[in-house]
Amino acid sequence: MKNKQVTIKDLARKLRLSVSTVSRALRNLPDINEDTRKKVLELATGLNYEPNYIAQSLINKQTRIIGVIVPLVATHFFSNALAGMNEVANQRGYHLMFCQSSENAEQEAEGIRQLASCRIDGLLISVSKQTKDAAPFLKLQEKGIPFMFFDRDLRDVPASRVIVDQYASAFKAVEHMIKQGRRNIVHLAGPQGLSVSDDRLRGYEDAMQKYSVPYTPKHIEHCEKFQYDSLERLKKLLKLKPDGIFCVNDPSGVIAINYLKSNTSYRVPQDIAIVGFNGDPVAEVVDPALSTVVQPGYEVGVEALKMLIRHIEEKPSETEKMVLEGKLVIRGSSKIS
Repeated sequence: MKNKQVTIKDLARKLRLSVSTVSRALRNLPDINEDTRKKVLELATGLNYEPNYIAQSLINKQTRIIGVIVPLVATHFFSNALAGMNEVANQRGYHLMFCQSSENAEQEAEGIRQLASCRIDGLLISVSKQTKDAAPFLKLQEKGIPFMFFDRDLRDVPASRVIVDQYASAFKAVEHMIKQGRRNIVHLAGPQGLSVSDDRLRGYEDAMQKYSVPYTPKHIEHCEKFQYDSLERLKKLLKLKPDGIFCVNDPSGVIAINYLKSNTSYRVPQDIAIVGFNGDPVAEVVDPALSTVVQPGYEVGVEALKMLIRHIEEKPSETEKMVLEGKLVIRGSSKIS
């Protein structure tokens, strides 16, 4: 059998057992004699037996494959979320198939189409910054493929979701700077229309209003490319002579700290406080260390996959929403006393 993939029938023939008995032993079902189970597993290991998931899916009408689409894999939050999903998938006997949209709505829609063609049992998605069209998700509903959002979502699409309370976290970050005596706080905001960016902006605005700290539209600059155009936006905001900057993410905060130290007379945090968002490792190695909101990426991944599996297996009629909390971590970039 060196050049042939070993099948359950091969194992059954060698052991002189029925195919169903071998199958139950491999699945560790309780109605199998322990000696029989041991013999089956030993032979399967010795012959390098691998389950034929395609054949099983045709029989069970279930692939046990879950698709996942993220904007970017190489970020701290999404890599942690994927790690959490992988942990749950291993525990529950599912397999994950990843796609990256690269923040592109067309690429995201194509990823959805390709994953659906692979007969996935369900889909988890965090939408790109360009995504506005609900049509790809409505097609999933028409095909009867369970899907749900995590972290980023489309508000108007009726689906379950696991998100972080971006609004409350942003509010706490700005409130912290206000309580440190800052009265001219600007916001390096994210792309307009993206759910997480919009919620962080609302948190900034409501904190400023609650404490009667004046601000104008000029105090807000949208970084449509996140940190990749944040320096250009930062330079415009510095014309307002701010004493505080709330950044949409940690890389933008790090860029701000390094620019202020190298190119201006501003001292961080004495003259200007800076707070980021996400909890990226880079926030700890810049000098001074960046205050930030740490998002529970791993927990988001765990809870999102658990929820989706529940929808796949139990088919509930109602959508669900789980909101997790971010944690404000105060470091040297924003705290004087």
